[in-house]
Amino acid sequence: MPEDIAFAALLEWCSRRGLTPQRLDDANPGKLGVRLQGANRTWELYIRAEEKSLLMPQVWLAPMRGLLPHVSYEGIVCVNDGQGTSLDIDRRADVVAYTLLEAYDLLEKWAADPAASKTEFFNELEGYWSHLPQAARGRIRFEVDRKDRLVTAYVDAKDKAKAKTWFLTERNERPPTEFDAKSLAAQRALYLHLDDVPLPPAHPEVLTADYIEAIRVSLSTAQLELWAGMIGPSKNGPRPITLLLSVPRAAGGDSLIGVAFTARGGVVDAKFPVVPLTIRRHTVKYMRERGGASLDLLGKHVAVLGCGAIGSVVADALAAAGVGKLTLVDHDEFSEDNVFRHLLEPLWVDISKVRALKIRLTQHYPGLEVTAVNDVAQDWIDSKVLAGLDGIVVAFGAPSVERSFARFFRGTGLKLPIVFTWLEALDLGGHSILTWTDAEGCLDCLYRNDEGEPSLSPRTSYLEPDQAVTRNLTGCASIFMPFGALQARKTGIMAAEHMLRAIGNSGSASYRFWVGEGAAATEAGLKMTPWHQIASAVSQAEGTRRVFGRPCKRCRSKP
Repeated sequence: MPEDIAFAALLEWCSRRGLTPQRLDDANPGKLGVRLQGANRTWELYIRAEEKSLLMPQVWLAPMRGLLPHVSYEGIVCVNDGQGTSLDIDRRADVVAYTLLEAYDLLEKWAADPAASKTEFFNELEGYWSHLPQAARGRIRFEVDRKDRLVTAYVDAKDKAKAKTWFLTERNERPPTEFDAKSLAAQRALYLHLDDVPLPPAHPEVLTADYIEAIRVSLSTAQLELWAGMIGPSKNGPRPITLLLSVPRAAGGDSLIGVAFTARGGVVDAKFPVVPLTIRRHTVKYMRERGGASLDLLGKHVAVLGCGAIGSVVADALAAAGVGKLTLVDHDEFSEDNVFRHLLEPLWVDISKVRALKIRLTQHYPGLEVTAVNDVAQDWIDSKVLAGLDGIVVAFGAPSVERSFARFFRGTGLKLPIVFTWLEALDLGGHSILTWTDAEGCLDCLYRNDEGEPSLSPRTSYLEPDQAVTRNLTGCASIFMPFGALQARKTGIMAAEHMLRAIGNSGSASYRFWVGEGAAATEAGLKMTPWHQIASAVSQAEGTRRVFGRPCKRCRSKP
């Protein structure tokens, strides 16, 4: 039996620590029950001991006695969050023994210091609350900002399913598209911030109207006025009410819990159930921080000129990283020709690229502001002031236009990082050049030969000049540059990272690049430059010196 083998392993582990486990006989098959004597309490723990499992085994504390941090309402002990855990599946008995002793040590730690135990319990209040009996899910759109106010709740009162969902927004705010609440009637709700909340029920007790009353008597005068506005008498009989409470965490931030109940005649009606709500936060700050987007970038503004296969990836990557404002400039409509290498879906065909991207990105990234400029960049740049920008990415793939823009930017008198990015044909690779409008290093630095004389081809080119690389499928009207989505995305991500490193910092010009195998280019009979042959073995720093290490009349004195 797996539990017998696990207990034998536990005996060995305990002997090293001077502990004497007693086996409990009331465990179900597949589970091991053990009694361990701690410093001040006796712990009875149960653990899964099945042989075939790739997860850390679950531990229960029974019987439950009071509230303990990292122990759920049902008695499950949160030993390990499971993130990054690597188990030796051939030593399952040792895994069981280790986990059980980890649970024992956790319980002993918090039982030894009641004050610290209470503090830690409230640090984990949301987790405990989510396991209360009949707990339901709530989703909020407003920020948890400690500002008491009336809000609006939506719930399908006719839905008899146990898994109802409450949706909550600011008053007079339309529910967002991800909330399935548009056909639901609005209900009164209240958000309050308290310095402390009553202890939740411990097993086997449940949440009742007494808990609501304990909250009410702790409210300030101003909060009681809001309470009266929420719970006041109704001419239509019982009124459903939703109450949200935030409370400070000693570990930082605020816990957020919710309660749904019914009021009649201005008081809580104890005849109706009190439903604990586990709150999910659909808020800009929380979703950005939880999703890895930088809150520091929320106030940054970047313009992306050219929103094709590469530029669209750049815009998406900047938004995902946390940049709060984008200006997208492109005069083209989205075409079916680019469906497989562009971020936009076929439903946007014949629609302005920038307008379609604005809708797509703002729906995907909360808090993002997008200005869509459906115009040629030359006209936009002549009529706009660039002072409000924190950076510009140019993704035209047109060398003459890019060089013209680079010279214009240098003449603005502003201090801005400018990234120029482009992709070479087939599988040759991609490039990203970062320059600063007020510092040495410019796009013209690339257009020099080995002797430092002007050249029509950049020193970074992987492809020998004067070779035809375009293709067509139906004649001249369908000419295109052959490359795939993976190449475009790799280049776009590289350029976005280049810009993100530069935003808010001062720095020098730099060159980033990636090198493809070139097998498809070779098969097509194309000739590559010596740079393509050696670039894969060259560091980014050395590549930067290669590009910007020569005199340039545009950005520095020429000897």
